[in-house]
Amino acid sequence: METPLSEDTARRLDIGYRLLFENNPLPMWVYDVQTLRMLAVNDAALAQYGYSKQAFVGLSVLDLHPPGQAAQAQQHLQLAPGAPVNQKLWQHRLANGELIDVEVVTEYVELDGIQARLALVRDLTAQRSSEQQVREEHQTLSAVLDSTTDAIISITVDGEIKVFNPGAERIFGYSREQMLGQNMALLLPERYRLAHPQQLHSFAESGATSHMMGMGIVKGLRADGQELDLEGTLSQVHVQHERRLIACLRDVTERARSEAQFQQSRAQLSELTQRLMTQEKTLVKQLAKALHDQLGQTLAAVRMAHETIQALQPKETPAAVQRQQAQLGKLIGQSIHQVRQVLVDLRPPLLEDQGLIAALDNELRNRSLTHPEIDFSIDVPPETEPMRWPSEVEYAAFMVAREALENALRHANASTIAVRLEGTAMSLHLQVLDNGVGIEVGATAPIGHLGVFGMHERAQAIGATVTVGAAEGQGARVRFSWQPGPASPWCAS
Repeated sequence: METPLSEDTARRLDIGYRLLFENNPLPMWVYDVQTLRMLAVNDAALAQYGYSKQAFVGLSVLDLHPPGQAAQAQQHLQLAPGAPVNQKLWQHRLANGELIDVEVVTEYVELDGIQARLALVRDLTAQRSSEQQVREEHQTLSAVLDSTTDAIISITVDGEIKVFNPGAERIFGYSREQMLGQNMALLLPERYRLAHPQQLHSFAESGATSHMMGMGIVKGLRADGQELDLEGTLSQVHVQHERRLIACLRDVTERARSEAQFQQSRAQLSELTQRLMTQEKTLVKQLAKALHDQLGQTLAAVRMAHETIQALQPKETPAAVQRQQAQLGKLIGQSIHQVRQVLVDLRPPLLEDQGLIAALDNELRNRSLTHPEIDFSIDVPPETEPMRWPSEVEYAAFMVAREALENALRHANASTIAVRLEGTAMSLHLQVLDNGVGIEVGATAPIGHLGVFGMHERAQAIGATVTVGAAEGQGARVRFSWQPGPASPWCAS
C-alpha cells in the first residue's frame, strides 16, 4: 500500500484536532499500525529528535529504538486496533545517535480507513538522571552510615529514633531493630533523662543548624549499663517536611580515661618537681654553707699557714723548694677561687637579699667579664625596679634566665644578649633574647638535651610557662611568664 504524504494526511484531520496536534509542546506523531511507518509528526517532535519533516515521515517507529530494543518494541507496537491507551517507558534514539529516556502514550485513531495510532511522548531523561543521582547519593549516604565507626542517630524533635546506624549499634550495644521507635533518652544515664526533652526542643526552636553537645564531652549509657564518654554534635534538617535532629557521636571513653591518667601523672610530676626544687634549695643552702664555713675557712687557714712558712724560711732555702712552695701557693689560690665560683653558682649573689633584678644584673656583669666580645644588657621599666616576687618565683625565673644565657653563649654565636623584665605584684614576664643563629621553625631539642626541659619543669612547678622560639628579625627568644591562679600557693604576700 502506498503511504500517503504527511501533508495529505494532515489535511484529512479535523481543524481543531490539527491545531491540538501541531501546536502541542510535547512531541507527537501518527504511525500506521500495520506498517509502523510514520504518517504525521508535529514540530515539537522534529525539534526534539533533530529530523526534518521529510526525513521523519520516512521513518519507521522502530527506527527510533536502539537495536537492542527493536524486537521488544515491534511486539509492543503491533497492538489490536481497539486496544486501550497504552503507556510505556522506552529509550529513543535521536538523529545524532544520542539516546534519551521517554514515556510514550498511544491512542487508536482511524484516518480514511487507515488504522493508526497517535503517540504522545514525554522526555524523562533529565528526570531519570536526577532520580539516578538521588539513588546514587542515597546509596553513598547509606554506605557512609554503614561504614563509619561513629554513631549517627536520627530522631524526631520528641526524641523518637528513626535512624540507628551500625556505629551506634557497636557503641551502645543495642541492635537497630531494638532502638527504632524508642526514645533517645534510653541512651542516657538516668540523671540526665529528665532535662533531655527540653534540651531537644530548645535546640529545635533556636533555628541553629548545628551545635556541639554539652561542653565537648557528654555521657552515654550502653546496654550493659556501662557509662560512656562521647564527643558529639547535634544538627537539624528537614526530611519530607518533617524536622529531624541528627546526633553524631564518637566514643572517647578510653581517650578521656587516658587523658585523666595523664593529667594525674602530670600533677604528680609537678608536685614532685616542687618537692625537688624545695629540696634543691635546702641542699644548695647546706652545701653553700659547708663550702663557705668549712672548706672555705680551711683553705683560708691553709693559705695563712703557707704564707707563714714562706716568711719563716731561711734565705738559703734551695731553689727547688722555693719553686714547689710557689706552685703550692698558686694551687691554694686556685682552690679558693674555685670554691667561690661554686658558691656563686649554687647560691646566686643578691637574689635573696636584693631580689631578682639585682641578681640578674650581677649575673650579666659577671658574664661580660668572661665574654667581653658580647654586648650584655638588661631592660627593666622604672616602675618594675622596686618589685619583689615570692622567693620560689624569683628563684625559678633566675634559673630559667641563667639556663637561657648559657644556651645562648654555647650555641647561638651571638654578639648581643639582652634580658627584658617587667611585671606587677601579681605577674612577672621575663625574656632572654639573642641575635645569633636562631631556631628553625618546628625544631626540637636534641634527645638527651635537658636544658629546655628543665626550664619547662621549673616554670610548671610554680604555675608559670616557658616558650622558646625565634626572635623578631634574627636570633632566639626565651619567655618566662608567671601569673598566679586564684588557688595558687605562689601568691605575693
